Amino acid sequence: MEYLINNSLIIGYIYKLLMFVKNKFKDSLIYGLSISFVKKIQYYLSYSKIWNYLKRPDYLDTIWRNSFIYRVLDKCLNGPIIFFRKFYLKYEEAFSYSYIFKFIKFLISRFEIVIGLTLIFTFIIPDHRWYNIYGVLFTLILLILFIIKIIIEPAKSIDIFHLDFSLVLFFATITLATVTSLFPRESINYFIYYLISFITVIIIISSIDSTDELNRLIELLLMGTFLTVLYGIWQWKVVGIEVNPSLTDLTVNQSMSGRVFSTMGNPNIYGELLVLTMPFLGTVFFNSKSWWKKAFILCISLPIVVILLKTGSRSAWVSFAFAMFIFVFFKNKKLLPFMILIGILCIPILPQSIYRRILTIFNPNDSSIKYRKQILEPAIPMLKNYWLGGVGLGNQVFNTIYKRYKSFALKTVAHTHNLYLQLWLEAGILALGSFILLIFRLFKKSMVLIFNKKDDSINNILIACISGIGGLMVMGFADHVWFYNRILFLFFIVVGICLCGLKLLNKQ
Repeated sequence: MEYLINNSLIIGYIYKLLMFVKNKFKDSLIYGLSISFVKKIQYYLSYSKIWNYLKRPDYLDTIWRNSFIYRVLDKCLNGPIIFFRKFYLKYEEAFSYSYIFKFIKFLISRFEIVIGLTLIFTFIIPDHRWYNIYGVLFTLILLILFIIKIIIEPAKSIDIFHLDFSLVLFFATITLATVTSLFPRESINYFIYYLISFITVIIIISSIDSTDELNRLIELLLMGTFLTVLYGIWQWKVVGIEVNPSLTDLTVNQSMSGRVFSTMGNPNIYGELLVLTMPFLGTVFFNSKSWWKKAFILCISLPIVVILLKTGSRSAWVSFAFAMFIFVFFKNKKLLPFMILIGILCIPILPQSIYRRILTIFNPNDSSIKYRKQILEPAIPMLKNYWLGGVGLGNQVFNTIYKRYKSFALKTVAHTHNLYLQLWLEAGILALGSFILLIFRLFKKSMVLIFNKKDDSINNILIACISGIGGLMVMGFADHVWFYNRILFLFFIVVGICLCGLKLLNKQ
């Protein structure tokens, strides 16, 4: 890097310019106020009982692993594997002559790449050609390969030791909501997507055993994201996107162009995908040892940010800003003032259409804000009647019951535009509580290990995970982010990556 700075006029000039801005900024009032703000936060956190509780060792995992439920679950899942492994060892020589079996062994030897390619296919298939059965088939293929992998590799097993009990509890409440649904048949269809997400989390935790493998999976995940960005650029620049009045209030967004939706069919849903995956750009950048790979990540970051802006999704913009705040806070708190400066400097160069779109966040006359208020009003009395167990999983069940509460003036409502309220209405208070517990425990565990600084590479992975999850949780206040099954699946993929990172650090 020093060689490039000393021998390149352009890079040397940019470097000197950045150093000049940095030195000037350090003498500015904004920098002084930002540093004071960060120090105040650190001071109050050091005496905070909540913060000290978060840093305390977690004994609940030990209780879970010594529980009767854990032992039964372990026996039920790994018992059949032991039986099939004996069968395989008995006829191992016969299997070794099969070309199909050799090909399968080749696939499972790089299983993280197989998982990554599955994610890419899940991302890049356009919405008008996507069927939810594809997600089921992809997971089924992964599951078959995974079972073969743990049968023929003696050191492998279905790893529920590193599966946090809160995730098991959440899945149990989702199962209960399906069984007690007012319309069980409709709920079973939606339950399947929770099931394949849960299975994929177990596959990731059980099959990935090194930081390099986890990094490769993340790189492939980002490749899928970038391919959707290229498709979005093609939509925007080549095909052209008409303004959809149902997605954009033209009275307060007169100059707003068509909103990019890429392969997701809806700009808000596409914004959710970007919010979840963009923090991993930082992971790959910091974990890469090659400067050329770092330069490549910087180059692809610009079009990804541009396409995020072109989605026109205000909730995605706010959520991404929150995700970046989390990332910078845990990576290096001293950089927070610079992040604030960059944000301020970017405002004057934003296109007018995007700048006006940001201002509409605070406009009470915006139709989308009014529409959300109209939806929430009937949801409250509905919640009073079904707060305990919910009405059952799925939008069809929700819509059937919601019609009894909504006014005749309100058109068909797909969901409440709020993840937490929707989950409560569908699956009840236990599901909501276990979900909040899951998010809390992921953040708690990740924060403790990040501050211990055992392994920078895994720390970068954990920071990206909690940044993406945190960003999506903020977006969940303005949208039902699990409405689209591909985003539900992707959310649990990130949860699986986070749990896998925690597993690798704990093994160290």
